[in-house]
Amino acid sequence: MKSFLFTIMQLTSEKKRTMSTSVFSCFATLLVFGFSSLASAKTHHLHWEVSYMFASPDCQEKLVMAINGQFPGPTIHAKAGDTVVVELKNSLPTEGVVIHWHGIKQIGTPWADGTALISQCPIKPDETFVYKFQADKAGTYFYHGHYGMQRAAGLYGLLIVDVKEGEKEKFKYDGEINMLLSDWYHQDIYTQMVGLSSNPFRWIGEPQSLLINGVGQFNCSLATNQGINKCNMENVQCSPMVFKVMPNKTYRLRIISTTSLSSLNLAIGNHKMTIVEADGNYVDPFTVDDMDIYSGDSYSALITTDQHVSSNHWISVGVRGRQPKTPPALAIRAVKRIPFQRFPFRSVRNGTETEW
Repeated sequence: MKSFLFTIMQLTSEKKRTMSTSVFSCFATLLVFGFSSLASAKTHHLHWEVSYMFASPDCQEKLVMAINGQFPGPTIHAKAGDTVVVELKNSLPTEGVVIHWHGIKQIGTPWADGTALISQCPIKPDETFVYKFQADKAGTYFYHGHYGMQRAAGLYGLLIVDVKEGEKEKFKYDGEINMLLSDWYHQDIYTQMVGLSSNPFRWIGEPQSLLINGVGQFNCSLATNQGINKCNMENVQCSPMVFKVMPNKTYRLRIISTTSLSSLNLAIGNHKMTIVEADGNYVDPFTVDDMDIYSGDSYSALITTDQHVSSNHWISVGVRGRQPKTPPALAIRAVKRIPFQRFPFRSVRNGTETEW
């Protein structure tokens, strides 16, 4: 009996040692994995200054809100797990400012969310605030002003988060094209705000232009008729965007809408688009001739440049679901560059071109 009990105790002791070894081994593996992830993650330090400047995004000069003298603001590139640190100085003369990182979950860093009077107080003129957060998930995102109507004044930019170091995307492509879409009003944001909050209500009307990466084309003959000065269609600031590509390659279009009012429709002449990502989430791929995109949405679409490879093709963005009083924004998917003087006013939808 004693021998039997001794054997059981011996087996139990050996089992405990085995379990302890397994637990230690598992814990050590987790530690190694954790330290490996931390080692591959990087910290991106950015120094930004928000200020006003004069610009002509659609050929009509206007006061715009810029970051480090850029409109749209600088593009942030990071990998999933990286830390982003933005030291933001407010150089606006008389108003506060905050930046919201649209699509970032801010797990553990709610004070960095950039929602004025909710997660933080506006940054006062000539003061600095440091945003620090983790780019937690790969995807297509953007940032924008979140105080008053500062986004409509041009305070926005791209935030691109790639997969972690050593990981691969679920789909293959040869290059990327970023398309930041917005609608654009010539009336300043303060007049708009007062009108929208007044009694009786003063409607701001339809936007004058649509912009692709901060560039659009307003018909300056209308500006002359309206008595608006400083509208010049030869201004290089409003030269149409040209996206240079190589033939027979697959490109990932990262498409984001920052519009104030307009829902948009995007089409590329003679090309189909395969949607693979929506708002930072992978989706089952599906193919479309054109796509609708609403304010705050972001998508990734794949295109293959195998259609009429010796020709250039129009990219057109138009207003969807409203009266088409706003002319479309146009760009060129180009194998070779087309001079601005030869750029016509056209609308492209479902692969066909029509004058407007």
